Amino acid sequence: MPSTSPARTPYVIGAYAAAPSLVGWDPVAEGKFLASVFALEGVAGLEVPFTGKLHKEDEAWFLRQLPDDARFVVTTIPGTMARLQADQSFGLASTSASGRRSALDFVQDALDSVKRLNRHLGRPAVVALELHAAPVAAGDAASAAALEASLTELARWDTAGARLVLEHCDALIPGHVPAKGFLGLEAEAEAVQRAADATGHPFGMVVNWGRSVIEQRRPEAGREHITYLRDRGLLAGVVLSGCASVDTRYGPAWADVHVPPAPPESARSGPSDLTISSEGVLEPASLLTIGRIEECLEAAGPLPKTGFRAIKVAAPPNASVEERVAAIAQTLTVAQRASPDPTALAISADDA
Repeated sequence: MPSTSPARTPYVIGAYAAAPSLVGWDPVAEGKFLASVFALEGVAGLEVPFTGKLHKEDEAWFLRQLPDDARFVVTTIPGTMARLQADQSFGLASTSASGRRSALDFVQDALDSVKRLNRHLGRPAVVALELHAAPVAAGDAASAAALEASLTELARWDTAGARLVLEHCDALIPGHVPAKGFLGLEAEAEAVQRAADATGHPFGMVVNWGRSVIEQRRPEAGREHITYLRDRGLLAGVVLSGCASVDTRYGPAWADVHVPPAPPESARSGPSDLTISSEGVLEPASLLTIGRIEECLEAAGPLPKTGFRAIKVAAPPNASVEERVAAIAQTLTVAQRASPDPTALAISADDA
């Protein structure tokens, strides 16, 4: 059962980035992993990857693992990247009519999955559906106008209570090899604001800390992007996911591989019940430090007005189930230590 003590910020967990199923399908191990994640103090629910279904191996099995009181954010990024491999014009921001139509059809499939999850739990459990401004913004392949047109059409659809939010991925920057290479933050924000003004749908945007930093090659970029969106009333969520400027066990420098945060300095004090045993789990080379988490959460401001808070980190290579859970648990502990006092904070379908 997820626990959201009123003394701690509730976090949605992108557990799929550390799941045992990344290296092979074992329903016993996967079930143990999910149950252990839900049991962590401060977990509100999951960020669920949509690839065409809600679990790449067995959606029906996955739905049976879900607690009755959890909340969910469904992300379309895994399916978006897979479809881009087959069709470089695919995306909601595509200037290709066929590429944009394919992306809209994909979102319809994702919304059908939102409805399946809600029906299974008997309530509107999905608070947000994360969309993305594919394709790669090279030449005239993508535009804010095309993205606005897509969002305006989506606002007329039945979202089953889920808020449609655009997660900013790293923009295409001259001289950088991109991880995603989508539209820039300002262009996305313009499209989102115009679509919201035209339709009345509460569109918003989500900042993934690691992806913003990968874009700019500066650790300040995450906080800057959060501040930019909050100032415009568009901030709908913050995802704490790290990156590194050097090669690590998780992947090469500046790769979008969900590097866990750096261990807090031993001299830093925190609440006595928040103990950290980070050996082998947290990443010393990570640019996501407790100080930067504090700055970002302060910049984001209060819940639920500014959306949800999420954690998405990978586990060390060849990790056991226990080590995979520990990667999430230790990151959650760091985030809770950095979080401001969350007075009366809660995630709800109406507020997120």
